[in-house]
Amino acid sequence: MFGTLKEAISRRGFMCQTGCLAGTATLAPGLATLETLATGATRSAEAAPARAASAILPQRILGRTKIPVTMFTLGTAPCGSFPPAKIAELVNVALDQGVTAIDTSEKYGNSQEGVGLALGKRRKEVFLSTKVFANTIAEAEASLAKSVKLLSTDYFDVLYYHSLGNLDVRRALEPDGVFTWLVKRKKAGVCRFVGISGHNLPGRFPRFLETGDVDVLLVAINFVDRFTYNFEGKVLPLARKHNVGIVAMKVFGGAAGGNYKDPSGPKLEEQHLGAALRYALGIEGVATANIGVHTAEQIRRTAQMVRDFRPLSPEESSALLDLGKTLAQEWGEHFGPVKEPATENT
Repeated sequence: MFGTLKEAISRRGFMCQTGCLAGTATLAPGLATLETLATGATRSAEAAPARAASAILPQRILGRTKIPVTMFTLGTAPCGSFPPAKIAELVNVALDQGVTAIDTSEKYGNSQEGVGLALGKRRKEVFLSTKVFANTIAEAEASLAKSVKLLSTDYFDVLYYHSLGNLDVRRALEPDGVFTWLVKRKKAGVCRFVGISGHNLPGRFPRFLETGDVDVLLVAINFVDRFTYNFEGKVLPLARKHNVGIVAMKVFGGAAGGNYKDPSGPKLEEQHLGAALRYALGIEGVATANIGVHTAEQIRRTAQMVRDFRPLSPEESSALLDLGKTLAQEWGEHFGPVKEPATENT
């Protein structure tokens, strides 16, 4: 059903073609147990000396966009409740750690204002994505106008049709549909690339990918939800077929309790974060992991985990998937339904 995880995460050819920088060749020793697997990268981050402002992060090519992006994309939803100046501080920490990709949305509180405040003259250093969450063109236009104003930019690198599982997508591909409108924004130069994103209802994604108009895919990818939503098996093969750039989100399972304002951390326990990141970045085609943060320390630790990345071994994979199956029973459909309601025809 899922294919073999070994095939997905241990292809040497994939690691060569992604464009990872040479610095990733020096990696930590092998880890013998699931516990040390999960905690090793985090501990190394804590023990590592402070990096220079010019610190380099490994990069990969984002599919058909042909753009190299850092394997760590700064997600700004968790810090969206902060004052804009505080968000700007976090963005600058990420930039100084070498992050070149930033993701935001007008739905993320003060996120866009904070990112716009931070970027200024540094805008061209960043691969910037934002999102349109809308059921009508009027809603989409209002959302885009707000994003342009708050981010102080006249273009976006990626504009996502956001959260397909929570929208009415039945007419999205019609001439007057939101996705068609989005594609026209690319032709008008408002965005360089068009994306789609979502956390649930994976069955909605193939028909958008098959249009050939999707450049980037942002979906939930973690070793637990592989056994619930399974974007890895149901959606990613088609994305790879069309050379769509793949961005992994919810790598740590999302926010604890589903509440971004709670700074207690992600749904996964801290001891499993290193393994979760290695899992997501080891999936064929995944270029970068979109990781949301509350603190500068989380940025630094995540950056170090990315620098220390290496694919999981078959033994580590087996142990991690066993844990994932168990946790999937506990988590259930925590991002929403897996399948369409029987009465809805999408």
